[in-house]
Amino acid sequence: MEHHWIHSTPDSPIPPFAVLGGYDADGSSIYVGRAFHEGDNLPAKVVPNKRCAYVSWGGREITKTHYEILVGEDYRFISCPIDTIPQNAVRAGNTVDGEPLYVGRGMWEGSETVGKIHPTHHCLYIPFGGDEQRLESYEVLIREPSHVWVPGTLHHVPPNAVVAGHDTNKSTIYVGRAYHEGENLPAKFVPDAGSVYVSHDGHDIFKDEFEVLVGDGYSWVGGVHSGNNIPIGAVSTGHTRNGEKVYVGRGYHHGSLTPGKVHPGEYRLYIAYGGKEVKIKDYEMLVKRN
Repeated sequence: MEHHWIHSTPDSPIPPFAVLGGYDADGSSIYVGRAFHEGDNLPAKVVPNKRCAYVSWGGREITKTHYEILVGEDYRFISCPIDTIPQNAVRAGNTVDGEPLYVGRGMWEGSETVGKIHPTHHCLYIPFGGDEQRLESYEVLIREPSHVWVPGTLHHVPPNAVVAGHDTNKSTIYVGRAYHEGENLPAKFVPDAGSVYVSHDGHDIFKDEFEVLVGDGYSWVGGVHSGNNIPIGAVSTGHTRNGEKVYVGRGYHHGSLTPGKVHPGEYRLYIAYGGKEVKIKDYEMLVKRN
């Protein structure tokens, strides 16, 4: 399962939808991060109030000023019995010898602190008070997404990919998503053309790194043009930089049935078409009903 990590420094703002890991002894927020040290890619506790991140290594708490922060949704911590790593546990990286390291957290002296689960050591290590503390009672970070997005390649359709519509030449278009300038946007994936596009700021933008929505139980419903325009079960690809959710829609344009993005309250669909971002008033939205 792919996770999204954003590079950060003490002068960088906390990115939208950074994953909260816990709190420090003084009540300060701790976010989930990771950083390299001596060849290991280690889970890190990011403490904005202290303008740094911390990793534990070799018995010590080590300060880092270059690190990455985990962002996204559907993350939560669950109790982790010793010697049991859930399949959907968040792997932050590896030791220099290739052993996987997972994100965990535990309580220590009034702090709920993020650290590294070292499977062969049968414990969680956390950085605290200058030292590396070993905990045998802890939680592990997992992700349980509402929808399944798989990494895509330009000419390959993954099994059970969700069909969005068709291009002007009747080539099949699938539902995708891709990051652009910090936003996770709906994308149109046309494998026959080897193309993936998102719409942004008046333009259509080609993407070669993207994900494809797969699964069953999806359908399209008419867009609502007054009141709350987001139907129950609407599929979101993520958020704008301002924290607003973005939803998947589709509409007809020049003989194509093309997917794009719907912003709450705007009552229109934006699609990538012909080098431009096109606004469409009449559209459908993708939903999944449980």
